[in-house]
Amino acid sequence: MTDTKIGFFGLGLIGGSIAKAIRSHYPNIHIQVYSRRKNPELETGVAEGVINTIHYDMAELFSTSDILFLCAPVLTNISVLPKLKPLIQNHCIITDVGSVKGDIYREAARLGMEKNFIGGHPMAGSEKTGYANSSRTLLKNSYYLLTPTEQTSKENLDRLASLLSCTQSKCIVLDAGKHDDVTAAISHVPHIVAAALVNMVQNGDDENNYMKTFAAGGFKDITRIASSSPEIWESICISNKKSICSFLDQLISSLNEIQSNIADENIEAVNAFFKSACDYRNSL
Repeated sequence: MTDTKIGFFGLGLIGGSIAKAIRSHYPNIHIQVYSRRKNPELETGVAEGVINTIHYDMAELFSTSDILFLCAPVLTNISVLPKLKPLIQNHCIITDVGSVKGDIYREAARLGMEKNFIGGHPMAGSEKTGYANSSRTLLKNSYYLLTPTEQTSKENLDRLASLLSCTQSKCIVLDAGKHDDVTAAISHVPHIVAAALVNMVQNGDDENNYMKTFAAGGFKDITRIASSSPEIWESICISNKKSICSFLDQLISSLNEIQSNIADENIEAVNAFFKSACDYRNSL
C-alpha cells in the first residue's frame, strides 16, 4: 500500500477527513490533490503533512493515481468522468463520495468505465464545510456504503475496502438504486424539510423578529442541517429527483392527514401520529 498514489479531486470536509485518516494509518503513502488555483487550505494540508502534491493540471492527477476519490459535488463528479477515461491507468480504482449513485453509475456504464468505478458514500458529515473542518475521526463508527458495478472485480472491491478500514467506518455493499432510495428518505428529504422550516419562519416573522429571537433548542436541532452548502444540495436534489419526489409525496400526504386530524380535533389520530413516530425514533 505504501507505493500507492491516492488522488483526490476535491478536498473538502469528507475528502479531507478521508485523506487525514489515510495519512494517520499509512504515513508513507503518497496523497495528491487537484486544485484549479492556489488554495490556502490545501497549502495548510501540505504543511500538516497530509498532502504530498498539489496538481494544477487535471491530467497529472488522473494519469498517476492508483485510487482516485471524486469529492466534488455530485454533478461535477459526473461531468469529470469523460475527462478521466483517456487518462487513467487500467488498474485505477475510481470512487466518489456523493450521496446519489444512479446518475454517476449510468455515466460510468455509458463510458465503459464500469471495471474501474466503485461508488462510495460515507454516511457522516457536518453542516460545516471545507478542509479546515475535516477530521481523521469524522467517519469513525459510521457506515460507508459501497455500490460496485456488475464488472467490479472482488480484488478491486477488497482493495478499496481495505484502504477505507483506516477511517474506522463500517463498509456495506449496496445496490445503487436501493442506495438512492435509502438516502432520499433518511438524508435528502430531511435536508429539504429543515430548509423549508427555516424559510417558513423567515417568511412568517414580523419586523420585531420574535420568531428568530425566541428560536430555541428544538428548532435549532431540527434545522441544523439547513446550514449545509446550497451548491451541494442543489446538485443532490437534481441528481436524485425521482426518489426525492417519491418520498416528498409520502411526506406531503402525511402532513395533509395530520393537518386534517388537528383541524377536526381527532385526538386519537393525533396521539397515534406522535406515538408511532416516538416509538420508531426510540428504536433507532
